Amino acid sequence: MSSDFLPEDNLSVTTFTLDGHICSIFSPDGNIKAKKNQFSWPEIVRDLCAGEGLDPRAAQAGRGGIFYFSSNRSPQPVVVRQYRHGGWWRYFSQARFFSQARFLTELRIHRRVAELGVPIPEAVAVIVLKREKWAVFVSGYFVTLRLQDSLTLPEFLESAESKTRLQIFFKLGSYLKKLHVHGIFYTDMHVKNILVTADGEPWLIDFDKAKELAAPLSFGYRLANLKRFLRSLEKYSSRGGCLTESDRSAFLLAYAHDSNVYTQLFRKLNRGLFWRRLGYRLGWLLNRS
Repeated sequence: MSSDFLPEDNLSVTTFTLDGHICSIFSPDGNIKAKKNQFSWPEIVRDLCAGEGLDPRAAQAGRGGIFYFSSNRSPQPVVVRQYRHGGWWRYFSQARFFSQARFLTELRIHRRVAELGVPIPEAVAVIVLKREKWAVFVSGYFVTLRLQDSLTLPEFLESAESKTRLQIFFKLGSYLKKLHVHGIFYTDMHVKNILVTADGEPWLIDFDKAKELAAPLSFGYRLANLKRFLRSLEKYSSRGGCLTESDRSAFLLAYAHDSNVYTQLFRKLNRGLFWRRLGYRLGWLLNRS
């Protein structure tokens, strides 16, 4: 299988054949390296192909294939996310790709985000599968350690106190600011891609399609990323979610770091907000019908 990463990426690769597939396990060097031989990769791959460990709630929510494996397959519980196409393309190729580049790009960016000190689950490996004969496409899976006792941001906000909520949104604003300063565009930042642990710490997940660009990000990219997250908050709020203007302000204030910058940013984000909200709600209504 062709290599889509540079030597300095410090990835170790294990390849084996199983049930007519060539399986490649790309693992990052680091804390998990000492444990990599303890993962039952053939058994995990066989379970993935058979649909074992699939989370039906994630599939129903439109999040694609999310699998959970406990200590009988790995030294620690892990989450395995299957790569899938979005938009109209998903109706044609679903989980089939021409290259493994997208999978390995996420692994590289994931490691970069961890180096910045932004809370994300530890990456274990990328699994790439390709049929032995007459294969053009590959499929991929991203493996991370599972965050125990965590909830999605919407689930956590249902019972969180006001002070805790403000602290969470303030942290999220500071984390996104750090990513932007270092050139990371978090493409799919929305409320369901944020997990909150029992101690009230927000964790970011799913950096598929994220981009590493020139640092710091241009104002256009930063504004687009902010609008993406605020749109997900609008959607959550429009469906009865518990969200206040103070929560939104805490997020923006932490991101801006300065009252003057906050005022300018607030004006930019609110320009045309009425029509954007109208468009969002119409789209959500059509999507649910």
